[in-house]
Amino acid sequence: MSPPAWPSAVSAPDLTGPVSILQWPTRATGAGRRRRPRPYSHVHLEVDLAPEVVREPGLPVFRQVEALLREREVVEVGDLLRLTAGVLHAFSAVGFRNVDHWEVEPGGWLPLPEASHRKIEEPVGHFLRALASEDWKGLSARRAFAVRVSGLKNLRADFVARRIHRERRHSLSIDLWGTISPTFVKTLVGALHGRLQLLRATVTEFARAPRSS
Repeated sequence: MSPPAWPSAVSAPDLTGPVSILQWPTRATGAGRRRRPRPYSHVHLEVDLAPEVVREPGLPVFRQVEALLREREVVEVGDLLRLTAGVLHAFSAVGFRNVDHWEVEPGGWLPLPEASHRKIEEPVGHFLRALASEDWKGLSARRAFAVRVSGLKNLRADFVARRIHRERRHSLSIDLWGTISPTFVKTLVGALHGRLQLLRATVTEFARAPRSS
């Protein structure tokens, strides 16, 4: 199958790789291909998920989420919470260990739980403690989670996990900010794919990092 046709505004010579769930902008020809690729300062991905979002329900993190959902008796929003836990687990695996901000729709900003051991705390730990707290007791109407994570030098990430009620499916939008290589994007997508039922991940926007002087 030939690669998808992308508008010239998003063509990126170095965003190439094997055929997979990760769809890159098309590769250019000529001298640009021979130059060392310049990293990116921003990459935006749109991720499509299968109806059953969790790939490995046996992982401890998902068992803990299941237990908390049963305690809260939250059914309708359950897949969104499992998705959020899986995304946080994947981000933690590639080095994003801090949760800097999160909010929900509807509802807005939610307080971060106090971290007793911040240096070793992982995002999924914040999420599980928050899910068990009184601040997150009323979850049934939630439609989206927006989270910012950090922990890697000169790199942060924002993601929004949404549930689309009428279509009974979920979507995920990711923004990476900092100094980003195509290899890192593939590594992140691989971590997500190992935990969630990803159908495809598409780079839809990006910006080049400034040239070094």
